[in-house]
Amino acid sequence: MRESGYYPPGAEFDPNAPYNQVEPPEREYKVSATYCIRRTDEIWSSKYDEDDNLCDPQREWESLYMTPLELFEECKQLAIEAISHEQPGSVKYERLRNIIDNCFDWEIVESEFD
Repeated sequence: MRESGYYPPGAEFDPNAPYNQVEPPEREYKVSATYCIRRTDEIWSSKYDEDDNLCDPQREWESLYMTPLELFEECKQLAIEAISHEQPGSVKYERLRNIIDNCFDWEIVESEFD
């Protein structure tokens, strides 16, 4: 065997050398990602109880703001509108395609309003 010269002497055919090791084949895995996010806002309401607690904080908040899933849907729709003006294969087109693809399959597993 003849060595090419770009390896340390004797290492070109060494199977334990890092550059000669074979990567294992890719396999598919199922991964579940859970993110806990929080937003704090001050809202005005006349719907409070005798202890001065807001009666339905979730309904009051959601009447003013988008939930994360609603925000994902809005971003997806904006990206769908914008992608129609881009050249397929361009960097911006691919970025918008990635945004659209990443807006699917989210679910709210827990929500809390105080």
